[in-house]
Amino acid sequence: MAVVFWPLLSIALLAVADAHPLWRVRSAQLTGDFLSHTFYLTFNILGAALISWAGFRSGQRRRFWWPPTAALLTLLCVEGLKQSTRLPRPDGEPTGFPSGHTTLSFAVAGLLTRAFPRLAPLWYVSAISIGWSRVEGHAHFPYQVLVGAVIGTGISWGISYFLREGASGRV
Repeated sequence: MAVVFWPLLSIALLAVADAHPLWRVRSAQLTGDFLSHTFYLTFNILGAALISWAGFRSGQRRRFWWPPTAALLTLLCVEGLKQSTRLPRPDGEPTGFPSGHTTLSFAVAGLLTRAFPRLAPLWYVSAISIGWSRVEGHAHFPYQVLVGAVIGTGISWGISYFLREGASGRV
């Protein structure tokens, strides 16, 4: 249930937050900068470590490959789309579509949800926060962040499906 509910709710909340600016003050910019850089790195590195640890602890050794596979697929999808579409960022640079930060964060949130389903709200609130920070920091347009969220969610679903344990399909 959490694997379907939380990604859909997160993407919907991200769409609402991007469509209606929450606050336009200096504190929002500072918060956005923190979420976009420090929190982004921390969330993804610790998330990868937690996923790998949970896999080894539970005997599901293939989960060790989930984080590097997510990073590689994110890199390939995001860079491929950026180079083929050349859609601009708010500053005019032609590498805005889709948001790589958001894509990786949603991929990690989806994989963390598979490993720790009870904490799904925490994982997706973190991913939403990172996505929001990319718009707040004027690094991306809202549609670029939303597409990144969808791609990241798809990557996590694909990884957890194709890299599942054994023939039984246990995840």
